[in-house]
Amino acid sequence: MKEQATLQKLLRDRLAEAQVTNPRYSLRAFSKKVGVHFATLSAILNGKRIVSRKIATRIADTLNLDPQERAELLALFPEAKTKLKGTIVTGEAKKANYSKLSEQQMKIAGEWEHFAIRSLLQCENFESSAEWIAKRLNLTVPRTQLVLDRLVALGLVSVDENGRFHHSSENFSTFDHPSHEIIQKSHDETLSLARTSLYRDSGDLRDFTSVTVPVNPEKMVQAKELIRKFQDDLCDLLEEGKRTEVYRLSIQLFPLTKVTQGDSK
Repeated sequence: MKEQATLQKLLRDRLAEAQVTNPRYSLRAFSKKVGVHFATLSAILNGKRIVSRKIATRIADTLNLDPQERAELLALFPEAKTKLKGTIVTGEAKKANYSKLSEQQMKIAGEWEHFAIRSLLQCENFESSAEWIAKRLNLTVPRTQLVLDRLVALGLVSVDENGRFHHSSENFSTFDHPSHEIIQKSHDETLSLARTSLYRDSGDLRDFTSVTVPVNPEKMVQAKELIRKFQDDLCDLLEEGKRTEVYRLSIQLFPLTKVTQGDSK
């Protein structure tokens, strides 16, 4: 069954990742992390235990999967039958709109210029020259050329017979563990770019807003799904009509109180 094999691979991959940084990391320690009894986890990995949707959901939540990756996994597990009338369509039933970056492509995710250039390629006033791109993004020409070469080599940008650059048709997302150092670097760069825009750009060209609220940590998974949906909806709106500029949409939701391990569970 596809859902069982997919979950087994996910668990093996996450266990292997943990053992890379800590060779002494045991299956027993991993079972505590995912909230599944050691013997049960061993049986799952060996294909001797069928995982229900309920357990799959618990594992997905404890592994901190990206909302879309979580949705893709749980979509493989059938919903429990209910006597309630009507149908509720959740985010888990939606078709994925993004492709996952390969290991090599992932290495550039921590440097903002790469995906800024990919977006700039889709602007109506785009010119296929490193000099023009460098001027629009406030980069040096050598740096711009290096980024272009990387994008072409990784298949994220193509070049036609006339030397014009073209954006690949796929949309990409980094469905990786949120504590991955490349993801952290990307978010750190985003905060730096936002800080620059805060003091450089006038209020009519940007929007900064924040709110402080008391939070139930158990709602974080649903909150992330709503944020991703809002992000996609807003991008669809902004990409309508004549596109001449490149923006970065950044949303942060983080604790101000010191969260204990017990609270986070």
